[in-house]
Amino acid sequence: MPVWQDTGRVVLGPFRACAAGGLTCGLLCASALADAVPSIACTAVAAPGPVYAGGIAEPVSDIVLTCEPESSVTTAPSSGLRVSVSVSLNTSVTNAIGPDSDSDVSDAVLVVNGNDCPAPVRSGSTFGSCGAPSDSVQDPQFGRLASVSTLEWTDVTIPFPGSGLGGGSETLSTLRIRGIRANAAQLGLAGGARLGLPVTANVRVRSDAAIVVWNGTLRVAYPTPELRVGLIGDPSSAACSGDGQGRVSIHLREGFASAFRSGSPDDDEVQSTRVMLEFEDVPDGIAVSVPAAVTCHQPRFDGSGSEAPDALALGLVSGHDPDGVGGTASLGAVGSEPTEPVELLSGRGRAVYEVQSQDSSRVEDCHISVSFDAGAQLPAQAKAKVSASLAPRSTVLVASSEESGPRFAKPPRGVQAEVDFAPCGTTLLYPFVTNQAGFTTSLVITHGSRQALAGRIQGQAGSCDLHYYGADSEGGPILLVQHSTVIEPGEQLVLTLSDGDPERNILGIEQFQGYLMAVCGFPEARGYAFITDGFGGIADLAMGYLAPLVPIGPNGKRVVLGGDPE
Repeated sequence: MPVWQDTGRVVLGPFRACAAGGLTCGLLCASALADAVPSIACTAVAAPGPVYAGGIAEPVSDIVLTCEPESSVTTAPSSGLRVSVSVSLNTSVTNAIGPDSDSDVSDAVLVVNGNDCPAPVRSGSTFGSCGAPSDSVQDPQFGRLASVSTLEWTDVTIPFPGSGLGGGSETLSTLRIRGIRANAAQLGLAGGARLGLPVTANVRVRSDAAIVVWNGTLRVAYPTPELRVGLIGDPSSAACSGDGQGRVSIHLREGFASAFRSGSPDDDEVQSTRVMLEFEDVPDGIAVSVPAAVTCHQPRFDGSGSEAPDALALGLVSGHDPDGVGGTASLGAVGSEPTEPVELLSGRGRAVYEVQSQDSSRVEDCHISVSFDAGAQLPAQAKAKVSASLAPRSTVLVASSEESGPRFAKPPRGVQAEVDFAPCGTTLLYPFVTNQAGFTTSLVITHGSRQALAGRIQGQAGSCDLHYYGADSEGGPILLVQHSTVIEPGEQLVLTLSDGDPERNILGIEQFQGYLMAVCGFPEARGYAFITDGFGGIADLAMGYLAPLVPIGPNGKRVVLGGDPE
C-alpha cells in the first residue's frame, strides 16, 4: 500500500515507478493520473504541553490531521476514502491495552470529523453502532499496538474532502487522535537526566489515493521536572533539642502549574496526584512522624505578616503498598495537626500524600513538618536522607493490560534533601582560666534544658568532659582531660581550678593557666567563669564572663569562624 508523509513533500503512490521511465512510461503515467482520484493534502498539528519528566504513562496532546483536496474536486469517491493511520513515538507507547494479555487493542482513539461517542469500536469502517451524532461518518476507533512505540488504525473511512459526504458539503475532513500515553521518563533516563527530550510523534497515512502529510513529525509533549524538594530551618538540629525532639520542614514545590492534580468523583480519567516521601538511613532508635493532613499556606503581601490559605491541601494515605498504590487518604482534621508515625525498617520508611485540592492556574508549594524523636538517647553522627517523588511507582515501562493509570519511575538520583544527626551535645569554650599569681577561677556549667526551665525534670542527661590546655608556673605544658559524673536536666557542675568538684569526679589542679573546653553530652549547656584574687575574701581584682558556644559542623568538627568546618 502506498505511503505519503512529510519528508519535504514526498508522494509515494501508484505512480512512483514512472519517475524512471521514458516517453512511453510518461504517457502511461499521464493517462493514469488523468483517471486518478484527486490528491489530498493533510496537515498535522498538536498543542504540546508539560508532562511529568518522571512519568511512565503520560497523556500527550491530541494530534489533529486536517485534510483538503490539493485542487478543485470534479470526481470524488462516493463511498469515502479508505486509509490506514499510524503514529510512532520516540519513546514507548504506554497505553492500557485490552483486557486479555493477547489483545493489542489500546485505549487511544481516532475520531473522524468529530463523530465521537463514549464507546469506540475495535475495527474501522463501522457506522452507527455507538450512538455517535452521524451515521454517515464512521464511529470512533481504538488503535492497535503495532510495535512498542507505534499505534495503528486500519481500514479507516474518511469522507473525501469536498465530496459532500458526512452530512455536509464541507471542503475539509479531520482526523483527531486522542488518548495516547507515552513513557516520558525513558527520554530523561536514557541520558541520566531528569529533564528529557521532547516527546515527538511521526504520523503516517496510507491509502490508494495520493495523500501528502505536511508536518508529519511534530512535538506532542515536553517532559518537565514535576517536583522540587528542600528543607526549611536547621536540618542539623533534628532530634537534638532539649527534649530529644527535632523538626524539619520539607518544602514541596510544583515544577509547573497544574503538576498537582485533584481527582473528581465524576471523572475516572482524572486521578489525584500522590507524593511519596522516602526516608533513608534514619539512625536506630529515632522515631519519625508526619502530619495526617496538611493545609498549605503562603505569606500575605499586605504587610500583615500573616499567612493566607493556599488552594493546595494534602491528605496522608494509609494502607498503601510499597509502590504507593491503594489505600485511603485522610480527609479531615486539617489544622488540628494530628500526627502519624512512619513505620521504619532498617532505617527506611515512606509516607504517601494525596492532593485533596489545588489551583491549576499557578505554581503552588507546601511545607510538611516532619518530627524526629530521639528520646533520651544520644544518636551517633549520621546523615538521614529525605526524598520526594510522585506515586505510584512502577517498573512497567510499556503498554500494559494490568497497569492502566498514571505511574512513575523512581528518579535516578532522587529529588533529595539531607538531615544531619550529630551527638546531642554542647561544646563550651573558657578562653582564659588561671590559679597562678594569687588568682583563682570558678567555673559553672548549667544543664538548662527546656524541660528544666518549664519545671519538668526530664529529658536527656549526660556528662561533661573538661579538656585543659595550658602550662604550670614554670612554663611546663599541661594537657589534661577529666570526666564528670552524669548531670541531670536542671543540675549544675560547679568547681574551682584548685579544688575541683570531687562529688562530680573533677579533681583540683595547681598552678594552671591557659584555656579550657567543656564537651557536654546534652544540648543547651551554658557556662560561666569568675576570676578573682580574693576568692573567699575581699578582692582587689575580679571579672566574670559567659563561656561562648563552639559551633560544630555536620561532620562533628569545629567550624572555623568565617570558614568551613575543620
